Amino acid sequence: MESSELAAMAVAVLTGAASAVGQSAGAAVADSVRARLASTERGRTALDGLHRAPEDPDARDSARSAIQEEIEADPGLRRQLQAHLTAPGSHTTGSLLITGSQVSRSSIALGPLTINNTRGGRAVIALVAASLVALVALAVYGGVRLIVVDASPGSSQDGGARPGVRALNVSELRRVVPDLTSMPSGWERSGTLRTGTNEGNGCSGVEAKFDTAYGRTSAGTVVHARFTVGSCPRAELTAKGFEETRSKVAGTNEAREIPLPELGDQRIALTHHDAGLDETTAIALLRVGTVLIKLEYTPVVDDPEWSTEFERLASTVAARAQQAQNA
Repeated sequence: MESSELAAMAVAVLTGAASAVGQSAGAAVADSVRARLASTERGRTALDGLHRAPEDPDARDSARSAIQEEIEADPGLRRQLQAHLTAPGSHTTGSLLITGSQVSRSSIALGPLTINNTRGGRAVIALVAASLVALVALAVYGGVRLIVVDASPGSSQDGGARPGVRALNVSELRRVVPDLTSMPSGWERSGTLRTGTNEGNGCSGVEAKFDTAYGRTSAGTVVHARFTVGSCPRAELTAKGFEETRSKVAGTNEAREIPLPELGDQRIALTHHDAGLDETTAIALLRVGTVLIKLEYTPVVDDPEWSTEFERLASTVAARAQQAQNA
């Protein structure tokens, strides 16, 4: 299949123009393409344009051209896309693809989730403990609730009004967290996937951690990525959680905002330096419909490539969150 055809089909998947894309194939294509485009300035510009105006012919042409360039430069990407887009049960019509807190010295508890104070997690624990931030919209032990259902009379909150915005259960949230096939080369899963549901407000959450399998500096520093993903029954509840979390994280000492591509409905990225541990953590906070995402990348090392990798991880999980809600 020609690279131009693959690129056109990929754009159809990204914009939802493929009328019956299989969930597995569609998610794989979207993850691969978004992650690849997010790694270059031209790609990020194309993604931003497509996100703002998915029906704009110029935006689609720009994205198609950028994807085609990546396909022609990387035979591995060509094989991956072709495998997904021409899988059995798939066919094309015209140019459209159709396929089938309680904190202790050793841990911090976020509802039913517990983050252990391991060597690799100390910077994250210190940051979360200091800011009292729980992203998965679960109840923090002691009665503190970060996202509260507005049950007052006359409340008009309704997060299910537009397509692609719906609450996700734990099983669906598991698919939002990247797997090893969608993570950059050299990453490995650390520990088990943690899940939980708050019966009081109907919010669910999943947490997963990955480590690099190689040293990033001469000292052998290992980099960690923690994804905490939550979903509430209505987008307004998730938006409220986003604003509360952003306020607390941005107010942390030495927090500094950094650039982030136009991802999801709301977003912020910043770095936080922990003087005690002498480590810097990069944080991306995103809201995609009813899904709230927190990516913690630590430590930020003296490596000019870290920001590209950080943005790629954020783009990947945001794309998977939207794909899950579109299903």
